[in-house]
Amino acid sequence: MADPFGQTWWGRKWWRSLETLGLGFPDPRITKGRAIATRGDVHEVDIRPGAVTGFVAEKEDVYEACLTIPVYPDEQWTEGLTRLALSPSATAALLTGTLSKRSDSVLAEAGIQLIPKKTAVAEKDRLESTCTCTDRRAVCGHGMALALASAAKMDEDATRILYLRGCNVESLPGRLRAARVASWDAAESV
Repeated sequence: MADPFGQTWWGRKWWRSLETLGLGFPDPRITKGRAIATRGDVHEVDIRPGAVTGFVAEKEDVYEACLTIPVYPDEQWTEGLTRLALSPSATAALLTGTLSKRSDSVLAEAGIQLIPKKTAVAEKDRLESTCTCTDRRAVCGHGMALALASAAKMDEDATRILYLRGCNVESLPGRLRAARVASWDAAESV
């Protein structure tokens, strides 16, 4: 059976971003989180600007887990979307709910790192995990389960990862179109 978590490069990168918190293979928290998520015991997963939350059931208990990450300001998203609008492949992918690998590098040119790298030290890339369980390490198995369940949601629609980092995705097609037109107008006036 194929892994249902992180089937896309961005979904995989998202749950692997927990490595920035010191969670790396073969840590038993990964196995525990994968078992919980595979059983379907992660509920009410909510992805919103700056946070992913959900309820994680384990045996008789239910824990509230939360993954937080800073959002980028709208001005930075405007620059990032302008750059994306100039890349036809990146724009086409986004409008179909996917991310081309080019999108990641184009946004990086605008200073936007969608998903923290393993060596993330910058405040804007700092991922944090909290849970109501008794495990006080930086990330617990419930946080891992939440990351896996949210990766599956992000696989379905890549704009969720932009939304998590603060991009207004409701108006995404219009913003991309406006950015492209503005760049053409700027080029014509030169």
